[in-house]
Amino acid sequence: MKILIAYDASPDSDLAVDEVVARPWPKGSHVRLVSVVEPPLGTPPPNFEFYGPLIVGVENSLREEAYQRIQKAMTKFKGREDLEVSYELKEGSPKGALLEAIRDWAADLVVVGSHGRTRLERLFLGSVSHALVTHAPCSVEVVRTRRNGT
Repeated sequence: MKILIAYDASPDSDLAVDEVVARPWPKGSHVRLVSVVEPPLGTPPPNFEFYGPLIVGVENSLREEAYQRIQKAMTKFKGREDLEVSYELKEGSPKGALLEAIRDWAADLVVVGSHGRTRLERLFLGSVSHALVTHAPCSVEVVRTRRNGT
């Protein structure tokens, strides 16, 4: 079984990791944590020659931070000899990059945390979990934080 975890280092995505770690899976199952780094600027500014090194430095810093966060999350799988664990860092918009990773890797299941945004926030910010549920070619499990003790 191939289980992809959409990971952004938020408490909700950590909960998704914890959920996968806690469950029994068929021996030889493969877990892949995928984290997406969004470029700081969509299009290069007109004076890219001047700002270029600064932008490249910011992008490198964002990639390094994502790498460190995903490595920390992978330590939760220590002791799970029944699982093969890997990671992938992608660049781009989270929705598109995650859907591409799901298709390219041919995941059987996607596990994603829900940030629990309000309807208004979803309208303006969009919802990655909603995009995955509606567009992924496999099953998607959305892990939610328990609120108010329920």
